[in-house]
Amino acid sequence: MPVKKPSKKPPSANPDFRGFININLTDEDKSSIKSITYEPSDAFMDLDRLSDDGFKLTFSYDDYNRCYQVIAARKDRDNPDYGIMLAARGSTALKALRQWMYIQDRLIGESTWTDMLSPVNRYDLDD
Repeated sequence: MPVKKPSKKPPSANPDFRGFININLTDEDKSSIKSITYEPSDAFMDLDRLSDDGFKLTFSYDDYNRCYQVIAARKDRDNPDYGIMLAARGSTALKALRQWMYIQDRLIGESTWTDMLSPVNRYDLDD
């Protein structure tokens, strides 16, 4: 019986993925986020608005960091920010969304995600 040889091709990556936006929250940002009253009704309104604005949000539990996370991306391939993702974390899904909204509304604001994307070197170059 013939034995199938393993493929020498590397696993294919998503060619549309451009990266995650890396936002470092200051202690002041963290304090501001905690002080925001964010109710489930606020979350439903925000989710409705974000969906209408062309965002896709995914909620999950991060076992490694033991927290909830929300990751958002643009759905429209014609959007200049397509392929870029923004993540936020919290002890509950509601707190993760509250943090995401703070980052998007107050830290990114009117900037595009493309403007916020930092190039990342894949290798340390020893030139």
